[in-house]
This record gives sequence, structure tokens and C-alpha cells, in this order.
Amino acid sequence: MSITGEPDGPPVRPGISLGDIAAGLYTTIGVLAALREREKSGRGQMLDIAMLDCQIAILENAFMRYFATGEVPKRIGTRHPIATPFQAFPTKDGWIVLALSWGVENQWELFCATIGRIDLIDDPRFDTGPLRTEHHAELEPILNEALRQKTASEWLREFDAIGLPCGTLNNIAQAAEHPQVLARRMLVEVEHPRIGRMKLPDTPVKLSRTPGGIKGPPPALGQHTHEVLSTLLGLSEEELAELTTAGVIVGPGP
Repeated sequence: MSITGEPDGPPVRPGISLGDIAAGLYTTIGVLAALREREKSGRGQMLDIAMLDCQIAILENAFMRYFATGEVPKRIGTRHPIATPFQAFPTKDGWIVLALSWGVENQWELFCATIGRIDLIDDPRFDTGPLRTEHHAELEPILNEALRQKTASEWLREFDAIGLPCGTLNNIAQAAEHPQVLARRMLVEVEHPRIGRMKLPDTPVKLSRTPGGIKGPPPALGQHTHEVLSTLLGLSEEELAELTTAGVIVGPGP
């Protein structure tokens, strides 16, 4: 939160549960790594995953900048800490995100020509990526003014035509209807016992030979415990009942 938000504003909570999601992903990676190692050694091992560790791991960029420069990273809004322009900009009817990179030939020049500010090309303050970042406070108001002259969709068409990395800033409803999201079949409809039909994000892992995906709603606590233990370990109903009574496992609810 200390690096999320506007420079003159308070810390802002990210809009997703980064700690939970990162821990789940790292747990999956760890399980797969342990299974792979077991194929060679024939031995199992304990996997220790902490949410704190995972949050430190995904802050790699911020930590690298801190240890390299000694400067504590601060809140900088939507912009990138070292690439400029690389942020969300206001347009006539919404926002557009631009992501210009260092070292890509003619990106800056094409961008300036497209927004009608060719005078910026020869401005010594903005000649290179590092200089544009250094003089960001002077450059951002100029770009804001230029990009407010057209709608987000108009800019998107123009930037796409010249190969500039960009995209409109969609809200959740717009993302749910985005053609690429639909083409990738990233939202699936499942049956929930209490709610009825509902949509959920599907897995982004697309396997060609053994495709998978979400087939139902999130399970209740212990809903599949008996099924998994009887299938994988061959436990009988009597054994499962004993473990449930003893409080060793949580069985399916009524």
C-alpha cells in the first residue's frame, strides 16, 4: 500500500487480494516442484508457504530499486517508476493506458507526431527515456492536455495503427464484455446450489492435450473431503466417519 496511490494522497489498498492470490500460486508451484523432485528421489517433503514471503517476492521491482539506489519507493499514481510515458492518461471520455518502452526505435517520435506535438521530439528534456522520467512532472501536463482532445477509442485506433502498446482502461463490466476475454473463454457459467446460474473467471492455463477448467462453483468447507480420501487413499465410509467424528477431517455438510 505504501507504493500504491497518488503521490499527494494516502496509501491505497490494491483492488485485488494480492496476498491470497500470490500464496495460492506459489503453493501450486511448490507442489509441482516437490512432485517433480519426488520422481527422482522417491521422497516427499514439507512445503512451507507464508503469505508474507509471497508478498515480499512479488515486490521484487520495488526492492531492487531500493537496494540499487538507497531511495525508498513512493506512491507515483499509475505511472511506471523508470519508463515514460507509461501510465493511464485522461481522454475526452475516459482513460487510456500507454506503455512506451526504452530502446524501441521511433516509439517516442511516432507518439509525439500522432498526438500533434512534434515539438516535443527535439525538446532536450525529453530526448531519452531516463530524461522523460526525470522531467515527468513537466511532461505529464503536456500529454494530459493533448490526449484530452480525442476519445479513448479514437486514440486506441490511432495508436494501434502505428504499433504503440496501449489499451483503454476498462471497468469490470466492460472487461466482462471485452472481445478478447470472450474469445479466450475466460468467463464460464456454472450452477450454484443457492444462487443458481452464475459466471466465474476460468483458469488462464490453456493446455492443448489435456484441457481443464472450472466446472462448478467454489466448494463448501469439507464438501469433497470424503470423495478425495476415498478415491486417492481408498478409505472406507467407516474409516471416514471415524476421522470425521474424531475431528481429524471436516466432512461434507448436510
